[in-house]
Amino acid sequence: MLRRENLLNARKKVNKTQAQVALECCIDRTVYSRIETGVIKRVDYELAILIARAVKSTADHIFLPIDVHNIHNKNIVA
Repeated sequence: MLRRENLLNARKKVNKTQAQVALECCIDRTVYSRIETGVIKRVDYELAILIARAVKSTADHIFLPIDVHNIHNKNIVA
């Protein structure tokens, strides 16, 4: 599931429009808009990487659910 606010913030941080990111990723702007707004909830791996690179972020930061990050960041003691 997309962490939509991360994608929106990352795009704004690099000062790009939806059209610019979409062009870099070889997708239509409307498709990118639907990804950013959460209408499209899942994207394939290659597109996730392209989008992350276009906004100078990482795919896991943008596309992994928050609970996965919480699990990953916890110290597990056996």
